[in-house]
Amino acid sequence: MIDSIITTNLKGNGILVLALLIILGLIFAHIAKTLRLPQITGYIFAGIIIGDPLLHLISPENHKNLQGFNLIALGLMSITIGAHLNFFKLKLSGKRIFFVFLFESIFTFTFVFIALKYIAKKDMLLALLIASISIATAPAATVATVKEIKAKGLLVNTLMPVVALNNVLCILVFGIMADVISKGKAFQFSDIFLIFGKDILISVILGLITGFILKYFAERSISSGAHVLTFVLLTVFATTGISISLDINSMLPCMVIGMVITNSSHHKSKILTIFEEIEYLILIVFFALAGAHIDINSLGLAGTVGIVYFFSRILGKVTGATIGARIAKAPQRVYNFIGATLLPQAGVAIGLVIMARSIPELSHITDFLTTLVLAVVALSEIVGPPIAKWALTESGDAGQDRPKLIEFLMEEYINPNLKAETKEEAIEELIDFFIKTHNGTRRQKKEILNSVMERENLSSTGVGKGIAIPHGLVSKGPVIWGAIGLSRKGIDFDSIDGEPVRLIVLIVTPLNHKDDLHIAVLSQLSKILSAENTLNRIFMSKNAAEICEIMTENEKKDFNYFLD
Repeated sequence: MIDSIITTNLKGNGILVLALLIILGLIFAHIAKTLRLPQITGYIFAGIIIGDPLLHLISPENHKNLQGFNLIALGLMSITIGAHLNFFKLKLSGKRIFFVFLFESIFTFTFVFIALKYIAKKDMLLALLIASISIATAPAATVATVKEIKAKGLLVNTLMPVVALNNVLCILVFGIMADVISKGKAFQFSDIFLIFGKDILISVILGLITGFILKYFAERSISSGAHVLTFVLLTVFATTGISISLDINSMLPCMVIGMVITNSSHHKSKILTIFEEIEYLILIVFFALAGAHIDINSLGLAGTVGIVYFFSRILGKVTGATIGARIAKAPQRVYNFIGATLLPQAGVAIGLVIMARSIPELSHITDFLTTLVLAVVALSEIVGPPIAKWALTESGDAGQDRPKLIEFLMEEYINPNLKAETKEEAIEELIDFFIKTHNGTRRQKKEILNSVMERENLSSTGVGKGIAIPHGLVSKGPVIWGAIGLSRKGIDFDSIDGEPVRLIVLIVTPLNHKDDLHIAVLSQLSKILSAENTLNRIFMSKNAAEICEIMTENEKKDFNYFLD
């Protein structure tokens, strides 16, 4: 009886339940970390214990009240996902991202549909709807896993845009399938744009408006972290609320906000990371609540159909992503592991099931559809993040999001096709590239160009073997910056050996680092490029990703060491 009274009181006390949820989340996150599992797995298990699967301490009323928190958390994570759709970076890696996205989406839809229709013997309607839902990858779990293990590199550069794109596609395809089913023979494919194009157009317009409003106010208060955080949260609250009123998915406009900031703001780094100070708490509550509402009974009810769906989705994701990456000629560590990073599935899938329940023509299948999807989401959220963590670790991306001696040995800072024909043109072209990749200003360009040319007039920085290392000073900055350019034809650079230059490494050094790190960077670059085989491979490389792979191989020898 006492237990019953305690349970009843807890159910009625949402704030106390929330506190207990956070405490258990912290405890299980520590256990998960000890077991070398992602911390979000610990959060989910904390929710399983306190929620519906075991103790049933979260009442339907509390769950309803906390839905707003989940939407805000999804909004913040969607901004992070959208921030990876940087147009300049996509220009370099767009082919790889497009083919991975295209093939993993097509293969996943096809494999799940065939498996459900011909192996599980389910009807066409159910198979089409579930195949549509299967495309989605959980953005929250992906962002959380990447940030937890400080992952950075070619795999992450591929993963994050693919997650953004396939969630947009999933929402679109599911909507089309649902409308075809609800309208039957009366449906015309010309209706697709009117119905779903309208929603996407509204989402884009809303995201653009709120994104530029956020940019305007955040940049004018950039010196105050508290003000910037307030503007970010206010933007997410407003965008999410407006989305609900307009009956559109709130994730899409929030992704657009991230795209606006990453492509237009000189202060994108601070604006997009300002909420990291409260992110830990947000992740605990978000994933614990997800665990609290995992329907353990649905695992049994879904039966063999759930197993067929779960494994056919995995097969589609892994096979499609791998083939897409190979066709795009992505580096080996990308095509070996990209599929395994796309397995988590949660928020978008659940949202689409809720959408399906509102369509009268689907009423005869929505109960089973809900049970099946919840079962697979439960498995995917428990199994997916550890597999994604393993893939990111094995690929070498884990632990790379830390300050390094040479920060610019990354794909986005490499121009594999310099067009210049003279030394002066090459220097200016590479500085223009530097300003674009670092979101610099015209004043910075002028400052860098004057400094580099002043140094170049003293003596050529063409060091021989087809390499030039022009460098200049800027008034201030946190690290040594740079950019790398490759000329296919070769450029007369007045090199010490008289040979034309093909590889140009621009180094931009803040005055506060000119006496310490500058010399270290030059020394380590010379070590990286000293091997003739390395240079020949760079000269023969086809794209920025390949050059990045060649130059970062030497990180294993501690050439490009961490500064923390």
